[in-house]
Amino acid sequence: MEIRPILSAMWQNKTGPVLISLQIAFTLAVVVNAMFLINVRIEKMDRPVGIDTPNIYNLSTVPTVPVEGVRDFIERDMAAIRSIPGVVDASPVLTFLQGGSTRAEGYRPNEDLADANYRIVNVNFVDEHGLDALGIELLRGRNFRKDEIRYLDANERALPDVAILTESMGRDLFGDEDPLGKDVYYADEENRTMRVIGVIKDVAAAWLASDSPRGRKTVYNFMLQPFVETKSGRGYNYAIRAEPGALNAVMSEVEKKLFEVDPNRLIERTYTQKELLARSYGTDRAVIQILSIVAGLMVVITALGIVGLASFTVNQRTRQIGTRRALGAKRRDILRYFITENVLLTTFGVVLGSFMAYGLHLALFNLLRIPKLDPGYLPVGIVVLYLLGVLAVFGPARRASMIPPGIASRTV
Repeated sequence: MEIRPILSAMWQNKTGPVLISLQIAFTLAVVVNAMFLINVRIEKMDRPVGIDTPNIYNLSTVPTVPVEGVRDFIERDMAAIRSIPGVVDASPVLTFLQGGSTRAEGYRPNEDLADANYRIVNVNFVDEHGLDALGIELLRGRNFRKDEIRYLDANERALPDVAILTESMGRDLFGDEDPLGKDVYYADEENRTMRVIGVIKDVAAAWLASDSPRGRKTVYNFMLQPFVETKSGRGYNYAIRAEPGALNAVMSEVEKKLFEVDPNRLIERTYTQKELLARSYGTDRAVIQILSIVAGLMVVITALGIVGLASFTVNQRTRQIGTRRALGAKRRDILRYFITENVLLTTFGVVLGSFMAYGLHLALFNLLRIPKLDPGYLPVGIVVLYLLGVLAVFGPARRASMIPPGIASRTV
């Protein structure tokens, strides 16, 4: 089949083909970028967070009467919780891990104040039970000792003598050198330091849903310090880890046990770690849903446009098709004609759409600081649109192939 007659026929009625080609181009640009952004969000949500998410329960307890001896109050709570069957361990924490709220501080690898290589770090407080209570894997070094734990007033901005940090944070600060045993400098003019006594497997920071891959605040910039906060208007935060399968039973027992220790309290802000993680990624899930709907609508609208143009063309060329049938054209020839016409339209559209896709991505890259587009997405989008075009035009093309030769002898 010659292409020139098909091109000539499209040129004679070029408005419809031009609009469909533009629609295909725009759809390719949107769908390719939507597919890429959806995959980026999914990969982001699938990143390991470094703790025993399925088995952790968090709560905040607020005394309703003034407490004398807050340290004893917290230690009694911890002892009671740890005695519950099914509890692996428990620890007071400054904030719920990956819950959004956090304490962020800047740290440097050396004392050179002119060195701009400081990093924003998510700092959390735990006692000597913190690693077990959170299910964090210690890779090198040691855990905190009981004698290293300090109980702080919330207004006290202390810096500990020792700290535990993630492997990624150590690499971020010291490159290929092992951070274990090195001093980390607080990003101020006093050059205060702390010694790294432990390196843990990467734990996601509280800003895991809004980290900046090309900035100073990355998802695994996380540090544990041996502190327990003893004054908080929001209460005292506890992280409790249960044995696998025992979380629900532990959750029901924890509150009973705490009221036995001291009934003059409120228990609020109770979350499983799964709930906190789901809440942190709520925006990402919403973006995925919106992009999926937009991409789906674009594909449907494009398919309907192709069907509409093909149906209009069949109605306009009924006598012409009948004449071709009378001259010996077979049904498969008519079917091939319309499919070829659609392939040509799609080709014009995907060529233009390829440039539009990269242009749109460049704008998003500069605006949102997203990763660079994987070149593999464009061929996938092109194949999808070719298949879409063939499927969309098949119905009208088949109807055209069914036109009998005798239609050519009828008057219109």
